[in-house]
Amino acid sequence: MYEILKIYAFFVRKFINRKKNIKKMYPHLKRGYEEYLKLKDKEIIEIENRKFKIIKVKTKIFQNGEDLIGYIYENLREILKDKDILTVAESIIGISQNRAYRVDEIKPSKWAYFLYPWVSNVDYGTGLGMAETMECAIREVGLKRILKATLFGFLDRVRKKSGSFYAVAGKEVKSIDFKKNHPIPFKGSNNYIVLSPKDPDIFAKRVYKRFSKNIFVSVVDANNVSVDLLALYPEDKKIEKIISYVMKGNPAGQDDEKTPIIIIREI
Repeated sequence: MYEILKIYAFFVRKFINRKKNIKKMYPHLKRGYEEYLKLKDKEIIEIENRKFKIIKVKTKIFQNGEDLIGYIYENLREILKDKDILTVAESIIGISQNRAYRVDEIKPSKWAYFLYPWVSNVDYGTGLGMAETMECAIREVGLKRILKATLFGFLDRVRKKSGSFYAVAGKEVKSIDFKKNHPIPFKGSNNYIVLSPKDPDIFAKRVYKRFSKNIFVSVVDANNVSVDLLALYPEDKKIEKIISYVMKGNPAGQDDEKTPIIIIREI
């Protein structure tokens, strides 16, 4: 049965749901990529007559379950200033929570093989477009929710729209990340999957309380086409807007930059 499903998946991806490049993206994703190109190399970004400096914090390679909050405190306590905005990439938090898995450890179900070929087939990321990441999504939120999201995603295709799949599946599914040939938290493997962090709001609050400074702490899932703010402490609508704009340039990077922590500082 699995061999038949693998042939079916190959056929769908090769001949029906063919790969799209950035030029053929949905309009809102194309706009996101254009904004990324505009901001990606800037060290100073202006928004609403305010200027912000982007400070990239290079880190070590984290191991599964390592104390990330302690690391942040020890390395940034002399650097952070009042009113700084600290952003932490969701993937490094997932690793610190033991939520990173070698691809060869994940055994996809029949449903995962059946569903993943219909996920948007693009050249700028993987998402749920492989059986292993789809299996992780099913385990995270349940098959029923993924099937419901798939139905809404199908209706989007009919209407030539996008976004409903992840709106139904949730941010915890959208943030599932496949890392290929990256600096890794494992020995003997260079391909792994990181799940969305558990309770990102609690993580942000714990980091904030570790510092005796008037700062903002956020958890961000950013790539070259979109930005998702998973948590911000303390909450502030103006700060949300600043983060959402500044991080469109994806300063943390998409490859092996090892800069998952960004400080946004007004100047």
